[in-house]
Amino acid sequence: MAAAKIESDDGPCCPICLEQFNIPRQLPCAPSFCEKCLQSHITTESAKITKLSYIKCPVCRNSASPSIKNRPTCEWATLFPVNTVLPAKSRVHRLCDACNTEGTAAPAEGFCVVCKEAMCEDCLKVHRKQKMSKDHTILSVEELDCNPESVMKLAEGFTCSKHHGEDIKYYCKDHKLPCCATCFFHGHKTCC
Repeated sequence: MAAAKIESDDGPCCPICLEQFNIPRQLPCAPSFCEKCLQSHITTESAKITKLSYIKCPVCRNSASPSIKNRPTCEWATLFPVNTVLPAKSRVHRLCDACNTEGTAAPAEGFCVVCKEAMCEDCLKVHRKQKMSKDHTILSVEELDCNPESVMKLAEGFTCSKHHGEDIKYYCKDHKLPCCATCFFHGHKTCC
């Protein structure tokens, strides 16, 4: 059965809430749903069956199981992949890079120009507290969306002059010197 394609004036919509997608999660059979809508569907299905091992897609009724077995059903929606092709409901068009590598979809709130990573609110708090990264230039998502050309210019020049192509990731306070990973491990590892 073909997946239903639901659209509004703003673009494709979740087949459950009929709103623009908010963290779109895709089932193996292809349809995507807002993460909260999918979790609500899973919770409803698990209330009907004692030991739920799969769900039926609300659109095509095909069976779908989470990628990691033996996880509580309250986590199942987060185990399906994020559909990065679909536009999201919020102003954020990007997910947190750190959270995304761990399989969590957290909307990006800022972008570190030095690390060249998008970060959610929690990751930004940690990033701003770390000794190595507290002085990094952080741009809000609004700034990033408004003027991407200036962001790219800011990111230029943050490469090591000794090791061509290596990004600056560290700052040696003893020598007052920005360092790439190679510089840090070969000459500044014992510095404060």
